[in-house]
Amino acid sequence: MPLPEVREISKIIDAIRDYAVTSAHACHEEYPTDPYHAPSLSSWNAWMWFELVQAWTLSDFLVSGTDKAKKLVKSLQSCLQWYGQREIDELLARLKIKSMMN
Repeated sequence: MPLPEVREISKIIDAIRDYAVTSAHACHEEYPTDPYHAPSLSSWNAWMWFELVQAWTLSDFLVSGTDKAKKLVKSLQSCLQWYGQREIDELLARLKIKSMMN
């Protein structure tokens, strides 16, 4: 399977960012003082990827198990963790400012 085009990878990264924000908010609601722990993308199946990226060719590539796919998923995992933790940090900063104002 060929590596997706840059435009397609950009689409995946945008979807990962949006997913991370949603996931971080859910994590923060359940565990408000814990750091963000991103879900493991390597365990996702094609349906889960499709729900995120809305493209079967991308979903199929991401679960193909090729070296390129594994590298991309590993990179996306880092993006997910970074975006999610950044969102948690921003939530905590806003809460700190809000508590200082009260």
